Amino acid sequence: MKIIRTAAPIFATLALAGALDAQPSSSELTHYLKDVAGFPAADLASFDAGQVIAKTSSSGGEGEISVVSAVRIRASKERVADYFHLLVTYVDGQVTLQIGQFHNPPQAQDVASLTLPDEDVKNLQGCKPGDCDVKIGGAGLDEIRSAINWNAPDAVTQVNAMARRRLVDYVGAYMTKGNAALVTYNDKSAPVSMKDQWQGLLRNSPNIMTYAPALARYLDGYPAASLPGSSDFIYWAKEVYAGNPVVHADHMVRWADPQRPDRITIAQKQIYASHYYNGSLAITTILDTTTPGAPAASAVLYFNRSRGDLLKGGIAGIKRRIAEGQAKQAAEDTLGAMKSALEKH
Repeated sequence: MKIIRTAAPIFATLALAGALDAQPSSSELTHYLKDVAGFPAADLASFDAGQVIAKTSSSGGEGEISVVSAVRIRASKERVADYFHLLVTYVDGQVTLQIGQFHNPPQAQDVASLTLPDEDVKNLQGCKPGDCDVKIGGAGLDEIRSAINWNAPDAVTQVNAMARRRLVDYVGAYMTKGNAALVTYNDKSAPVSMKDQWQGLLRNSPNIMTYAPALARYLDGYPAASLPGSSDFIYWAKEVYAGNPVVHADHMVRWADPQRPDRITIAQKQIYASHYYNGSLAITTILDTTTPGAPAASAVLYFNRSRGDLLKGGIAGIKRRIAEGQAKQAAEDTLGAMKSALEKH
């Protein structure tokens, strides 16, 4: 079982995550799940009984889909947060095929194991601006056309070396310039700015600035902004989504707010994806719900909102229904797996 990430399945409601960052935890859970997330009474009863609950929604105009999921786990918030990180970085060989962490600044060794999917290498040979089956910026397309000798016996090696070098340079630029360095995809007829997509995700989640302004400012203002109690983990991964390997890079922030010692928040901001996604943001809030004299207990609330071209086009409605079903199932499976593993010990 693999954790849901920003580039693999799913999508966020920061409003609820933000609300939880402004209120007491345990006594208000039902209120948030009912009134903010909109779970029906039957789901709330299932949640209180220890079951995973999840719901999805979508917006066709912007190609957005979101999922909200929650579960109670008999474990401390620290153990839950550590296990969440373990799942994010675990290579299972089925969903997650490769993964690596970036130093600051990034180094060539950080991506030494990265290899592009065979189909991507094949498709890159015929790429041109506005017509490419791999998400890539204009400068990347220019380099592919000018720097790769496609007739050479080591053409695949050349492509992988270029991809590693460009990813290191790109993440290095993000670590220095933040959103200003985010890619503008040039694989379709209309260029797509990831910076604009990111800002759109924030606009569609207005309550985060009201309820969790420090987290919002940090994610949007990195690296100039600061967030006391936080740590950064910027990584790349190659994962299977919709049957195809997707290479993506994400900025994950673990935040133990000194003003809110009853919770740990983990944010995942996508900064690149080779297919499907134009932007994605996930928030996982882990709340300490331990009662005096009782074993440690937590409530895990997961929210993810993403935009992508998979949800657009003539059959977008069918695609959305399929994607929503997959997102809901993935959230239920992942949180259920976390609960099962942590409650064994």
